[in-house]
Amino acid sequence: MNRRQALSVALCSAPAAALANRPAADRPRSQGKPSKITSIEVLHLEKPLKERFWMANAPIGGVHPRATRLIVTLHTDSGISGQGEGSGGGADLFRKGFGDLILGEDPFMVGRICEKMFASTYSRELVKRGWSERGVISAMAPVDAALYDIMSKSTGLPLYKFLGGYRDSVPVYVTGGYYREGKGIAELVEEIRGYVDQGFNAIKLKVGGITGGYSVDDDYARAKVVREAVGPKIKLMLDANNGWDVETTIRASNKMYDLDITWLEEPLHWYDDVEPLKQVKLNTRIPLASGEHEITRWGARRLMETGAIDFVQFDANAHGGITEWRKIAGMAAMCHMQMAPHHEPVLHGHLLASIPNGYILESFANPDRDPFWFELYDGRPKIEKSVLYLDDTPGMGVEFNQKALERYGTKVT
Repeated sequence: MNRRQALSVALCSAPAAALANRPAADRPRSQGKPSKITSIEVLHLEKPLKERFWMANAPIGGVHPRATRLIVTLHTDSGISGQGEGSGGGADLFRKGFGDLILGEDPFMVGRICEKMFASTYSRELVKRGWSERGVISAMAPVDAALYDIMSKSTGLPLYKFLGGYRDSVPVYVTGGYYREGKGIAELVEEIRGYVDQGFNAIKLKVGGITGGYSVDDDYARAKVVREAVGPKIKLMLDANNGWDVETTIRASNKMYDLDITWLEEPLHWYDDVEPLKQVKLNTRIPLASGEHEITRWGARRLMETGAIDFVQFDANAHGGITEWRKIAGMAAMCHMQMAPHHEPVLHGHLLASIPNGYILESFANPDRDPFWFELYDGRPKIEKSVLYLDDTPGMGVEFNQKALERYGTKVT
């Protein structure tokens, strides 16, 4: 090493060494960057639906059809706040002190916070506080999203770029074609044509309604008339919502193969819907999608290890949040599988735009089915010709509409 090199090393390393040796409390912080979560607000939103939208065996929202959301707002010492949206589960945990795990934490230490929350699922704290494992997983999702909203806002980046960024738009499909009381084939065709008129080039409809009186032949007739109505260029997905057994799934998928189906989603009954998918895969040519009901990366891993699915539908809005979703997306990439998450286009739009194996995003175009997409957001992403476009607004890129929060929200904490 010559004298110039030695001097350069000394000049560069001395300040770094001095900084490393200083107590953490004395180290300079980036001005304006939050270092502590100071308070938490939680709202539970609920709006009754005007009619029953039946899946295979149950209507959307259950016995009393309704749309629900859980909105978590985290405030910090810098004045920057982050908001996260959940599926509606987990509200009871916040009434029982779940927020105590988050208060005082550095929002940039998201890995530690997530592990702290998850660790409560296997501790005595769970019983002492009256929590549940599934409740914790649900509550984690909006908290994790709010943390990422804070971090990306603090850096002045939209969430998808904060996460690494891969593109600024993602393909979108629309879900419809529910079994609707008093409405038959003519109304189904009218509905689906309406989606095409709105510019959608990918559509998902419901099948599997055996317990509602719909045979495989009936479902084939519904899918066939839709295919004929939209033509060959529109992607068509089928969602059985766990309505069939293995034998029926194989028979139905082979019957529907000639309709050029992009995927068949969650065909098997809930109680045994992982390992038997391998038998389905060996006996059908339609690609399979599943994963929206998995609540952790371990469950998603078991599903992917079957080698039976082509599309992973893990829901960051309902289970675990962004941190868990991205771990699953990484595993999916290694298994040569693509991510096609269930529901909630705002959050999942950013997530799909941040990875190379993001396939397509779910959306809803009927305000009677998903009223919050139409009422809850100010500045929601634009969907045009089956593509969702993201801009450079820092964070999640939307604000929650105050009138909607006041109209449908109940304060939890």
